[in-house]
Amino acid sequence: MERERESGLIKILSFIFDNFYLSTTIGKVCQLKRGRVISKNEIEQNKGIYPVYSSQTENDGQLGKIDAFDFDGEFVTWTTDGAKAGTVFYRNGKFSITNVCGLIIPDINILKPKYLYYWLSINAQKYVKRDLSNAKLMSNVAENIKIEIPSLKVQEKIVKVLDNFEAICKDLNIGLPAEEAKRQKQYEYYRDAIFKHLEDSSNNTIK
Repeated sequence: MERERESGLIKILSFIFDNFYLSTTIGKVCQLKRGRVISKNEIEQNKGIYPVYSSQTENDGQLGKIDAFDFDGEFVTWTTDGAKAGTVFYRNGKFSITNVCGLIIPDINILKPKYLYYWLSINAQKYVKRDLSNAKLMSNVAENIKIEIPSLKVQEKIVKVLDNFEAICKDLNIGLPAEEAKRQKQYEYYRDAIFKHLEDSSNNTIK
């Protein structure tokens, strides 16, 4: 009920004010879930076409493929435990996740999944709790990550710019490691600047 009320308010304010920005937290505009235990043995015995994503970050986080799926749609996943805790991925399709992987389901009336992904790619690491033995970003912490949300139209523009920039970098960097690092830094500079502007411009807060 609270999320529906906020969604309605945001749509009204976005319609009235072209420069509307919402300053809130992930938990107020998204639903967070954890995956389930999926063993390598289960994957081996149920081979299929649907990816299983785990806490690993290599191979796009994919542990293997099975013949069924738990989720279907556009989401963001994050690594909850281990050295790469806080790493986020954009997912679009049918897939499953393991118990050391988290799923974020945004309210699409407010927040575009790809925009959420780009925002978290900068900010999620700031909330990771590290100690000598392990690093963690659990759901109760992730839901308190702050986010600045402009109108859906502005989100679309930001996503388009960052998508195109990523594509250009990949095209230009084939076989050129040094140039790749340079382009990646350039991309991160512009990406971070865009979201820093949103933080500085935010003028509405829902608590």
